[in-house]
Amino acid sequence: MSRKVAVTGGTGFVGAAVIDALLESGARVTALARDPSRLARAGDLNVIRGDLRDKSSLMKLVSGADAVIHCAGLVKARRAAEFFNINAEGARAVAEAASTARAKLVHISSLAARRPELSAYAASKRASEAAVAEASGDNPWIALRAPAIYGPGDQATLPYFRLVKSGIAPEPAAKPAPRASILFVEDVARAILNALDAAPPRRVYEIGDEAPEGHSWREIGEALAASMNRRAARLPAPRFILSSYAAIGAGFSLLRGEAPMVTPGKIREFFHPDWVARDNLLSKATDWRPATPLKEGFAKTVRWYQENGLL
Repeated sequence: MSRKVAVTGGTGFVGAAVIDALLESGARVTALARDPSRLARAGDLNVIRGDLRDKSSLMKLVSGADAVIHCAGLVKARRAAEFFNINAEGARAVAEAASTARAKLVHISSLAARRPELSAYAASKRASEAAVAEASGDNPWIALRAPAIYGPGDQATLPYFRLVKSGIAPEPAAKPAPRASILFVEDVARAILNALDAAPPRRVYEIGDEAPEGHSWREIGEALAASMNRRAARLPAPRFILSSYAAIGAGFSLLRGEAPMVTPGKIREFFHPDWVARDNLLSKATDWRPATPLKEGFAKTVRWYQENGLL
């Protein structure tokens, strides 16, 4: 029989891609969702209504599962405590449930966890890795630090695509020029499934892209502009201007009761010089390799935005 895999975060950008990859592989998928109507392929899944704070829902989710893929988490929050409650303590709860079910756990972390001092988000992702290791005991687990991710369906990178389409390619005004790994979402999903099957457990792996030294923001902007048959002028943005904008914008968001996406912490992450995946690479531990070059991935993403009237 096909294996049974439980997934959290299936209504999110990465989680939806993971579910697609699992179903294509023939797996039986059970997904946890607060709002099952937001699951793109709900008809193909066994759906458990609930969230990470509901122990009974988690136990239903993992019942009979061979593996658990934990994609759920916050990328924006009103307070630092919210990041830790969901990203760290939520991961702990999933790890405890997976351990009870004796199901192998793949926890999706972030390269930001390398530098927890930069932001509350980064600190919460580092804490999530520690929580998974502690709560899993002798149950097998893997943590994957994903780089920047883009692709069809992503809303977080859409503003950048729109800026480049308008002829502006913003980048941090810093020397040396910051570099980052950036990966197409379908490659991320394949990496997760490969790690589940082949990566030695109880380790943290970084997921890199096709460029061993990553990409500069200049290279990213040029590749994106080329995928739209545009020319975009580089706009080096000084740190103090972006930090001031982030602080003011975050303040207004909080006054409206909303979680700000751009915060001073995000600006510190933006200006960090090295977000290139280098440490304990998944591609060295398994036969997984990124399959989508930057220009090809950008072209697919642009096409999806255009077809959906977003770009």
